[in-house]
Amino acid sequence: MPYRVRFVPVLPVLMIVVGVAAAPLVAAGMFTAEMRAWQAVLGIAFWVVLVLWLVGSGVARLRRMVRSRWTAFAVEPDGVRIGAGPGTPPRFFPWSDVAAIVRFDVPRVVRRAPIRHLGVSLRDGAPGGVAEFEQRLAAARARPGLTDADRETLGHMAERLAGDGFPRDHAVSAYVRQRDWWLNRRALERALRELAPGVPLVELGVGRSPHEWLDDRARLESLERSARLDRSGD
Repeated sequence: MPYRVRFVPVLPVLMIVVGVAAAPLVAAGMFTAEMRAWQAVLGIAFWVVLVLWLVGSGVARLRRMVRSRWTAFAVEPDGVRIGAGPGTPPRFFPWSDVAAIVRFDVPRVVRRAPIRHLGVSLRDGAPGGVAEFEQRLAAARARPGLTDADRETLGHMAERLAGDGFPRDHAVSAYVRQRDWWLNRRALERALRELAPGVPLVELGVGRSPHEWLDDRARLESLERSARLDRSGD
């Protein structure tokens, strides 16, 4: 039986409503004579920034939900679907590529409770997985004409990937942050048993996060695009 985690837009809508409601009050305060002192100006500036943040963040989160068709995560008969992230579209992975579903925590800077995430770890050889990234990284490092800065960057990528603290076996190629949705673990486990008995649900605590390598993958893609542009220019 499929299992679908849907976005619940309560908080984003509330953020937008509060921001829009406060905007006229903040605007009125700008033209009040008592608000011309520098202390009052700082206060008005704070509220302007707060209103812009509330409305902007709420709209961004709603757009992400709409782009994902209100689906944060789904276990379907033919694979796994993950909702859109910042700068990334929704992703779909067939079961033939999926090695595990991974729940992992990312520590917060201020709060004690970590941020929970849910992602997909791919099998070796699957497109977009760690093994493919290793091959592309090796090819990039062997390319002649690299600048010293690029060579050093690629070396750091290889070192991080080979480090003992990196959970390579459970590195995720796509993930969704647990925000504006809730997970029914039992329903997820039941869907995995019925639709993909060989795909486990893996729990990782706070440590070296299995999604860190994705920043290096994006950087490598940027370098590869630059190399293609250079060749086309020649």
